[in-house]
Amino acid sequence: MHRRDLVSLAVLAFAALTLGVGCPEEEKKVSTSQGASPSKTAGAGATPGAPKTTGAGATTPSPAAGGGTAAMGTATIKGVVNFTGKAPEMKVPAKRKDAEFCKGKEVKYNSVMAEGGKLQDVLVRIENGGVKGKFDAPKEAAVIDQVDCMYTPRIQGVVAGQEISIKNSDGTLHNVHTYRGAESWFNQAQPKGAEPIKKELEDTSVIKFSCDVHPWMRGFVVVTDHPFQSVTKADGSFTIEKVPAGKYKLEAWHTHYGLKTAEVTVEDGKTVEATFTYDGTETAPAENKDELKDLF
Repeated sequence: MHRRDLVSLAVLAFAALTLGVGCPEEEKKVSTSQGASPSKTAGAGATPGAPKTTGAGATTPSPAAGGGTAAMGTATIKGVVNFTGKAPEMKVPAKRKDAEFCKGKEVKYNSVMAEGGKLQDVLVRIENGGVKGKFDAPKEAAVIDQVDCMYTPRIQGVVAGQEISIKNSDGTLHNVHTYRGAESWFNQAQPKGAEPIKKELEDTSVIKFSCDVHPWMRGFVVVTDHPFQSVTKADGSFTIEKVPAGKYKLEAWHTHYGLKTAEVTVEDGKTVEATFTYDGTETAPAENKDELKDLF
């Protein structure tokens, strides 16, 4: 499978990590809401930053299996994404009633899933280009499916060079229309029962998935040059494992509320915690403007 060195990112299932992490000796915490914290909040509506170059004289990591030049570490980054504002009410998209196959199920939309003060579907990663060395992409394809006229999962992270397999589990025609930023990438019809559409995700970028037949459908795949990323669960939690020791910039990116950042320092065999907080006033990122406009 083709590999690419570090490339620019317009902004952010996962790379499956198989080695366990030992019990941490201690935990450190950072939070975007603490004044003395090293954490930072990016501008509203921002997208994850472009890759950085590694400075001269850096230590060369041990070789990784498969030809990569970087080795996995033994540290863990975990944390939570809070939501303190009023989330827009998620309703059934109005146009579902006009779609013969889709109208049979009243499926609520899922762009903002905030329950109990926690925010789901936030992609949290070490910034693109922020980890030294080149990492192999997983051999297993990442999967995005079309179920009940919705893309699932809503958002996921993959490693540059990884394959994505796009399935249609619905008994109707979809067309997979994808964008890198405002630029169309590919637009391909996928009838019911069709074989999965397979593509190699070579460039680090945010890929938006849509369907011109069912215009409310939307999904996102964020391509990063390393595997250190996670997506928050319903309780807002995330865990990034096997991180090499070092000082990193973390990026939290939500498709409706954009980018926030925090700085963390991790040590071998230890766990560091990070907290991000959205208040619902943030501007939507450029990749996903006006998603809820006239939707309900």
